[in-house]
Amino acid sequence: MLSYCVGLSLAVPAVAADRPEWQDLSVFKVNTLPPHSTLYPYSTMTEAKTDEQTASPFYQSLNGTWRFKYYENPLNVVATDFSETGSEKGWNDMPVPSNWQMEGYDYPIYTNIDYPYPRKPPFTPDYNPTGLYLKTFSVPDDWKDKQITVHFGAVKSAFYLYVNGKKVGYSEDSKTPAEFDLTPYLKDGENTLVAEVIRFSDGSYLEDQDFWRLAGIERDVYLVASPKTSLYDVFAKTGLIDNFTTGTLSLTTIFRNVSNKAAETEFSYSLYSPDNTLIKQGKTSYSVSGDYSSQKAISLTVPDVQPWTAETPNLYTLVFAAKDGDAPVFYSTRVGFRDIRIENGQLQVNGKPILIKGVNRIEHDERTGHVVSRESMLQDVLLMKQNNINAVRTSHYPNDPYFYKLTDEYGLYVVDEANIESHGFGFEPDATPANNPEFAAMHHDRIKRVVERDKNHASVVFWSLGNEAGDGPTFIDAYKWVKEFDDSRVTLYDKAERRDDVFTERHTDVVTWMYASIDEIHRRHLSKDKTRPFIWVEYAHAMGNSTGNLTELWDMVRSEPRVQGGFIWDWVDQGLLIENEDGESYWGYGGDFEPEGVRNDGNFLLNGLVNADRTPHPGLHEVKHIYQNFHFSGNVEDSFSVYNENFFTDSDGYDFSWSLLKDGAVIKTGELDIDVDAQQTKAFTLPQLASSLKGDGEYLVNFTVTPAKDFAFTDTSNVMAADQIALKGSFASYTPAISGSLKVSKSAGTTTVSGKQCEVSFDEQGYVSALSRDGKAILSSPLKLNFWRAPTDNDFGNKMPVRSESWRQATHNQKGELTGVSDSAKSVVIKQHVTLAETSAQADISYSVAPDCTLTVDTQLNVAPADEALEIPRIGFNTRLPLAYSGVHYYGRGPHENYADRKASAFLGLFAGDVDDLGYDYTRPQENGNRTDTRWLTLTNDAQGLLVHGAPVFEFSAHHYGIDQLDPGETKQQRHTVDVKKQDFVDLNIDYKQMGVGGDTSWGQKPYDAYLLNDTAYSFSFVIGPVTTRSSLLKPAFTAISN
Repeated sequence: MLSYCVGLSLAVPAVAADRPEWQDLSVFKVNTLPPHSTLYPYSTMTEAKTDEQTASPFYQSLNGTWRFKYYENPLNVVATDFSETGSEKGWNDMPVPSNWQMEGYDYPIYTNIDYPYPRKPPFTPDYNPTGLYLKTFSVPDDWKDKQITVHFGAVKSAFYLYVNGKKVGYSEDSKTPAEFDLTPYLKDGENTLVAEVIRFSDGSYLEDQDFWRLAGIERDVYLVASPKTSLYDVFAKTGLIDNFTTGTLSLTTIFRNVSNKAAETEFSYSLYSPDNTLIKQGKTSYSVSGDYSSQKAISLTVPDVQPWTAETPNLYTLVFAAKDGDAPVFYSTRVGFRDIRIENGQLQVNGKPILIKGVNRIEHDERTGHVVSRESMLQDVLLMKQNNINAVRTSHYPNDPYFYKLTDEYGLYVVDEANIESHGFGFEPDATPANNPEFAAMHHDRIKRVVERDKNHASVVFWSLGNEAGDGPTFIDAYKWVKEFDDSRVTLYDKAERRDDVFTERHTDVVTWMYASIDEIHRRHLSKDKTRPFIWVEYAHAMGNSTGNLTELWDMVRSEPRVQGGFIWDWVDQGLLIENEDGESYWGYGGDFEPEGVRNDGNFLLNGLVNADRTPHPGLHEVKHIYQNFHFSGNVEDSFSVYNENFFTDSDGYDFSWSLLKDGAVIKTGELDIDVDAQQTKAFTLPQLASSLKGDGEYLVNFTVTPAKDFAFTDTSNVMAADQIALKGSFASYTPAISGSLKVSKSAGTTTVSGKQCEVSFDEQGYVSALSRDGKAILSSPLKLNFWRAPTDNDFGNKMPVRSESWRQATHNQKGELTGVSDSAKSVVIKQHVTLAETSAQADISYSVAPDCTLTVDTQLNVAPADEALEIPRIGFNTRLPLAYSGVHYYGRGPHENYADRKASAFLGLFAGDVDDLGYDYTRPQENGNRTDTRWLTLTNDAQGLLVHGAPVFEFSAHHYGIDQLDPGETKQQRHTVDVKKQDFVDLNIDYKQMGVGGDTSWGQKPYDAYLLNDTAYSFSFVIGPVTTRSSLLKPAFTAISN
């Protein structure tokens, strides 16, 4: 966990006459080896087929505890440091990989767009923390005659390497490997390696991503021993022919020879099918001379191939052996046969116009920052697959190589993105580095490094040239190089051709404008470009309580063949774990770690569908539902259909079931025998429903799809698809009790209506001030109109707290007037008029009290035309109950939180729990816990409590704190979950409606018009009153819930 720490302010450095590499745009690597695919040498075929590098005798991990010395500027480092042993003063232990900010040095900085120091390339700030990492190691005796390479998987942002006091080289690009040949620098016995890691370099100007600005050795460090002549690189390019039934494989190899003479090398390959059957093998020999020798491609075909897709991730194992007179050295890579192309204006995989149901993923761990474990990577992939996500964008840099092994194996379409973002320069042609020749080589090097490293991964469907880095000749040239090097994939870049006036030469295969609206896509793309698909590279900004109107976006995707989905921003909240003085843990964000005066962008990095610990946000339920691959429809009592949206898999392997609900309770269940091919619809009937669809009540049918047996990524309990269809009827309206009598009394401004064993009181302004049964109070505060919600992040982004401030004031400063009391033995009607401060709105409310003290509340709200532009956040009532009434039962949408524009995944049903179960603790406290389309609600202790009944429906939320504890005012404050303390009451909101949460963006887009409250008149009703757990109305529901 992190504790708060401070540091020095940032400043612009003086210009030096002779600049070091880290302030020289023309130098970003010195003495590094060329980039290549991920290959490990093995001593046996068995080792190679398993491809677990730690089992190889030619591999030595240097991960673990290193020695570490910290400076505040690289100019403070002294030459003698590189000859020290790590035992001298100033050296301490440091785990590798790690970010040193997560280990007690320096401090994390979060900015989204602006650089964390003045923008003045190539210069870096005076406060430029630098860490020296020292590791001692010995080379195994049987490595003496081999070439020994050190591999640094990722170092942020730049580093020099020294071995035994001698400088070996230098590297930038913090998210792709840097490798050095150590052979000339090693000695017998113990060797000392020192990496001088610099937090900010000129390369940082291309690393302006929306994430924590951290530093350190972030990925694996290891040694590899290779023969003097060895296989250095392989490009295993696959394809499909013969109507996608035959696989093609082209093998291009590069050998390295450092022996200063030509070498004859035997090379063989073996191809194993997904079930480990040897299906192809071959052998040849090469004469290898020079450092790097590219050999003629070997081509072969694989009949009856099992293609790779995200639905069917069939992987073949390709094993190589290279021998130059000694024992052979084995290598392996896994390949998938697939065909990727743009045809008829659509992205096609194996001839099918797939849909991209994607997310953006930043590498993040709540404790270790940018360092993610293999377990965490696997957890992400499994969660994505379990929630119907089929694609991931490595935003905004190449991810750890192990992640691609998982996406290959489990099946995810990957956008593999170069480590390039220069957002802070803006996008104008005269400002962006993409139009600055001094930056061109640096751009191209980064793009080449990711393509070379990941070119053999089946899951990599897209190459991305970068993110939010402007546009210019640099990207046009890079696009041409990528297409020439690898024509087996598509290449994209969001900023390509976004403008109509400059850089219009085509240089993206897919139009990917992030956050483009439905209107813009129609107007600017579909109507003008018939040759390319549209896929959002980012959309549905999931910041805080968000992910609204996903249904509308996907209605367009499913109706427009050339709109093929997108990548939600984003997967995981980037909160960092903090423990306060009271021992409470919470997630910190921008502003929690930076010293005063250091720029930060607050909680704008909390945009995930899951928390930093991977617990899901409520929005993930909606994503899973919208992304599901089976869809049920039907509008009559027993005739239905199911559509299989998969492109390559039929329904075999899934179980289909149904359940019939009456008034929310399941009354009958059954299984379905469904056989439906990919992209086909199957009609079916349920004649067994007919006998149960009798009598009054609301009848619904739920359909669910689960794995018939455990899948690689989930078990049979996971509901992969579900739909609910209304069949007939409606839930009965509430009928007030007519037995018994009422008595009205007045005292000290209070009007009290008494019934049998119950009482309801109205204060002098006409508000319901008390409700009791058997002498026990049920309400602990008046029932008052409420128009406010604690602003969500999207609300702040579109300035709702300012624009709608009058409705906050109307809530706090309303004034009621008791305008009439009419009574009879069976009913008492209280009339109230409410004026609302800061608005011209007025409300007239009628409370009809029945003998059992239930109140039918009828409200007429009139909003003057002058107030129309001031959207109302919510329209309803608020009250409080004693803490004892925390048991919740309701019939409405659930079980998870839902809103008007995010409720497709929340089905109608009966749900039970505790008030604590209703809310959701967003990392920055905000509106949460709503439930829509509620028929009835009870809040009870073991014996009695409160009933709310819709007329016909209402929305509600209940918490152990009030809105005021969530609401920071007109601007965000630095608030966290631990700032919201549980109180000794139940705060209840009973709403006619609440506006939607929105979700297109978090910086201006309001909820769609259909989900706003901006009419001039509203009329709504509900019933509220005492209830016992023995109520004849609720007993059947309680029984159904308990069952």
